[in-house]
Amino acid sequence: MNAERHGHPWDDLAQRALSGDNAAWSRLVEGLWPILERIVGASRSMGGLRRSEDHVRNVVTSIIEKMGGGGRRGLSLYFPWRLRNVEKTFEDWLRIVATNAVRDYVRREAGDALSRERAEPSVKRLLNEFRTSPALELLGVRPPITAAQTARELLRFADEKLPTPQLAALRLWLDGATFEEIASEGAGTDAEEARKLVRAAVGTIRRHFAGTPGSG
Repeated sequence: MNAERHGHPWDDLAQRALSGDNAAWSRLVEGLWPILERIVGASRSMGGLRRSEDHVRNVVTSIIEKMGGGGRRGLSLYFPWRLRNVEKTFEDWLRIVATNAVRDYVRREAGDALSRERAEPSVKRLLNEFRTSPALELLGVRPPITAAQTARELLRFADEKLPTPQLAALRLWLDGATFEEIASEGAGTDAEEARKLVRAAVGTIRRHFAGTPGSG
């Protein structure tokens, strides 16, 4: 315990790994992996992601890759840090590295989730966009109050602007059908094809009502 407090065995393995000893690097990774899993798995910054072994493993993998990449440049940052923090240990440094890696990973996952959400068509978002567009004036109706009324007017607007398969898929989707259910109704050969039909329909409709006079 005392030897480890003063840097051994991690400092010795790290130094040897930095000198090009691949066996030492392998031993270092093998020893640090369960420690990193414990640190990352206990990190509050991970939020709900820490309950997933895959997410924890992804963070640990990113740490090891960063430490070992570019001639183990990430690992080389330890020794200057240690000189500035003589009372700290390799594991203290590892916790700092893990904290930064967790924050980066969670931020990236949040961004990816938002991108996925934006990439997927949303009934609520489409209806809200249509409700506030000038297209309703062209239909000569009062602004609809309910989502069902808005969907009905949207389908009227889409009727002459979409090919039959897209219109059929859009109608079912607005009614709450899943892509699997849309495909089972004959709009597309499978769920993925149904998804493509809906996305194409949504894209076309958006272009039409965004381009109506008065939309800016």
